Amino acid sequence: MEFGGPLAVPDRPYWGQAWLFHMTLQYQWQLADELPMVYGTCICIYCALQADVKVGTDIYVALALFGYSAVVTLVYVQIRKPVFHQVAYGLEVAIVLVRSMLHQIEVRKTNARAYSELVHMFWLGVGAFGVSFVLWNIDNIFCTNLRALRAVLPAPLGPLFQLHAYWHIGTALGCYASIVYQQYLRLVKLGTVDRFRIRRLAMVVPYIDRCEKTE
Repeated sequence: MEFGGPLAVPDRPYWGQAWLFHMTLQYQWQLADELPMVYGTCICIYCALQADVKVGTDIYVALALFGYSAVVTLVYVQIRKPVFHQVAYGLEVAIVLVRSMLHQIEVRKTNARAYSELVHMFWLGVGAFGVSFVLWNIDNIFCTNLRALRAVLPAPLGPLFQLHAYWHIGTALGCYASIVYQQYLRLVKLGTVDRFRIRRLAMVVPYIDRCEKTE
């Protein structure tokens, strides 16, 4: 297994801290909830930038991303402005998106099937993030109205209008799609992608499966 493989889900071990933030709303747990998003996306950036590298690790790219994470952490601890985290994280996401689109242009010239799979996973991730972001902002802007609505709805229906919950579901799906995308792209770049196929759970959630010998 390559270096990037086991680190592809680096921001998920902080689930306990995320729960603590949502239960306490204390600043220290907000940091524990939000900063791993920056750290995890640095791994995605590394994978996107290094997809063409056959062997070895680019220590300079790794050090640059480590430095970026350290600077964001130190600044965020001092200024305590959520918008700073949003900009720092948004910049990382933009880098991943742009590099992913450039990879797609390259793959389209050589492997139509792989290109199609990459495009589907790309838009699944973008769509999941986009929809969850919209719902999250609706929840922020119309919080009072939504709370009033939930108060008059039957108890089983109230959770359906906890729109912030959809943010977590959507971003989880988006992160997962991005991880599978990077893994599949790496197989394309290594020239071994024909040994694998993309399968989908419930026709939506992608995963990589080794081809049967008869395929």
